Amino acid sequence: MKIKGVLLCLLLGLTLLSTSIQAQGQTKEFQVKKLKQYWLDSHDQPWNDLSYRMAIRLDPLYAKDVGSDEISIQDPPIKYTTGEWRFFSLQRDAKGTFADVDYLVYKDSPEPIGYEIELRKGNKAVPFSKGSREVKVSNDSVPATIRLQSANPIFLKDWLFMGGLMLVGLILVYILVFRWLFSGLLFRRRWAVPTAEHFTWSASLLVLLALASALTLFYLGPRLETWLVIGIVGAFWLLHGVVWLVSGKQA
Repeated sequence: MKIKGVLLCLLLGLTLLSTSIQAQGQTKEFQVKKLKQYWLDSHDQPWNDLSYRMAIRLDPLYAKDVGSDEISIQDPPIKYTTGEWRFFSLQRDAKGTFADVDYLVYKDSPEPIGYEIELRKGNKAVPFSKGSREVKVSNDSVPATIRLQSANPIFLKDWLFMGGLMLVGLILVYILVFRWLFSGLLFRRRWAVPTAEHFTWSASLLVLLALASALTLFYLGPRLETWLVIGIVGAFWLLHGVVWLVSGKQA
């Protein structure tokens, strides 16, 4: 009789405990937390391909810990699950490229919620430079920045834009440097024509090298294409210097 009473008490206690845990889990409410997620390429430049989208879902490890694979609110209707991705378009502001994300966080708790994020175009995801794809978001979270392993793609419009600026620079160098400097050396300083011509070409190419370096470093950042452009213009300047030196010795 005593054993039956003890077993009955244990069963009643377990039932009450289970009911209490379920009630606590059901009373947890969520609210929207809007955050800007910024994206950088491997050279710390703002990601420039806005055709990519930020993909978010509930982190499976977090869902396993809390025993639920779905969180949601009714107004506005937002739901995150472990299987379905939600997508957010990329935008730009003065700070860089970002996605304006509607996260869900606990309404009355500082405990974070784990999400899994990616930057995707179709089925292609850009790998992160370091760290995992998991982010934890709570009421106290602030806008974060993620660095990607890939460099920004360079589009045709980028090359056309830089080519146009270089053409304008070339015209200005010819008008303001080449003609003005050549005339000054030839008529005011009384330099010999070959010497004045070689010096003027050397100065003009040096100005173009500085322009190409500043333009590509500012617009593209420190990457392979930048060093190629600087190397090609620098090679022309060095080649002219060699030609000047050889012609001077022959004279």
